Amino acid sequence: MPKLPLRLICPLVIALAASPVSADIAPDTAAGKPRRASLIKRFFREFDNYDTTYVAPNRYNFTAMAQVSTSTQSCRLAGYPPDGHSQSLSMSPRSSVKLGPYFGWRWLFFGYTFDVGRVGSNQTRREFNLSLYSAMLGCDFIYVRNNGGYRLKRVTGFDGIDEKAYAKRDFDGLETTTLGVNAYYIFNHRRFSYPAAFSQSTVQRRSAGSWKVGIQYCRHTLRFSPEMLPHPLQSGLIDQLRISEVRYNDYSLNVGYAYNWVFAPGFLLAVSAAPAIGFKQSIGEGPRERLFRFQNINFDVITRAGLVWNNGKWFAGSSLVSHIYAYRKRTFSLTNTLMYGNIYAGFYFHKKKRH
Repeated sequence: MPKLPLRLICPLVIALAASPVSADIAPDTAAGKPRRASLIKRFFREFDNYDTTYVAPNRYNFTAMAQVSTSTQSCRLAGYPPDGHSQSLSMSPRSSVKLGPYFGWRWLFFGYTFDVGRVGSNQTRREFNLSLYSAMLGCDFIYVRNNGGYRLKRVTGFDGIDEKAYAKRDFDGLETTTLGVNAYYIFNHRRFSYPAAFSQSTVQRRSAGSWKVGIQYCRHTLRFSPEMLPHPLQSGLIDQLRISEVRYNDYSLNVGYAYNWVFAPGFLLAVSAAPAIGFKQSIGEGPRERLFRFQNINFDVITRAGLVWNNGKWFAGSSLVSHIYAYRKRTFSLTNTLMYGNIYAGFYFHKKKRH
């Protein structure tokens, strides 16, 4: 019986939308003098303060949706010895394909998905990803843990063997854990809407773009067992790849640009990219000794793309979010790529009351 992972998607249309918006000037019931609305109300009101000539808010309380989602991960290890004869190993677990229904109330979505791509598999994989989208602010949270179940995709730099013969070979000697948090601010938040492309809580009426700036923290752990490689690869492996564990923390600042193109009524194509420059603290362990420990600067990137049709009542679309974490030192590099894709269709119901 396959597990039923719970997945949560939150557009972060702040719950204050559940209450009517008050005017900036309201009577003081005690003194009879006008007073300004509280700073807290003003702040939360700004979360979804749109220019309605560019962005139309959702008019309904509830959403029903069916979704097919897939997630993939790729790890590439590379070693660079002094003689310049580098080697690399590229590995990926089997892709996860999930299918299930979702139900939403205003800004909160819940759903159960069946992992149809891994029914009957003994591979241990734990995964949780959460994205919060509002007009002004957004946040991503990622946790992925793979205990084995990888496949060799590509090997390079091994002399005297047919490297292509080892593609798609099962490999249980790699375990990875990735924990990441990313938060960002949208500058042109009154005319540009991330939720229109990725959470369907608004509709982008006219094309618009925005610069964005964010901060990110990631923690990565990789455990590698080179003795589990096929014997020809194991015997020819260079010392720089004979690691048992790599751990590093990444603190980074990202700056990017996002654009929503309304190319026809109800149709939206969204693209964004946010390169990040980060400070990494790294530790590499060998079978019997610490191979390296250092601090350096590296680069990561987060990209998003979405294609949506939304007429205000029905919607359908697809989206792709990619996180690339790159780590490199003089003798060793690690690239960890996570990708999430969705295809969905649904409808809204139960109109909000007008106040």
